[in-house]
Amino acid sequence: MNAPSIPTGTRESLDRARDRAEAALSSSLSQLGGTVEELAHEVVDTVEENLPVLAEKAGRLAGRAEAVVGAAAATARERLDEGVLRARRELAARIDPGTPSPRRWWWIVAGLLVTALSVAGWVVLSRRPQPVEPVTEPPATTPPGDVGLEAESPAAAARNGHS
Repeated sequence: MNAPSIPTGTRESLDRARDRAEAALSSSLSQLGGTVEELAHEVVDTVEENLPVLAEKAGRLAGRAEAVVGAAAATARERLDEGVLRARRELAARIDPGTPSPRRWWWIVAGLLVTALSVAGWVVLSRRPQPVEPVTEPPATTPPGDVGLEAESPAAAARNGHS
């Protein structure tokens, strides 16, 4: 504050008020210190009285938390085991695809049968022909005399489809 602007009487009353405030504050602080100390003792007593109850509750909460964590860990372990097993099966299937598809044995049997028939047909068809006895000439005959051997007339040829 500016000293010249404050009148002297006011300054003295301000000093007295400050002194009274300091005295009241120091007495309040001493009373407050006693009150704080009393409150601290009450808190300690209350905590000591309730400590067994709080410890029991904390133990129950810890037990529940342990059960929840155990269940979560078991679930996670099962999922991990299932995932690992699935991955192993997929890897094994890629490495060794398993049993081959069933062969169609009847195709093989049909192929062998066709081959055997082809060989038998070749054997039959490739045999040498048997010698044939020479044929004697047929006897010469003369046609009967009433058969005409003359050439067809153009009208008869047209009628028979010849040109």
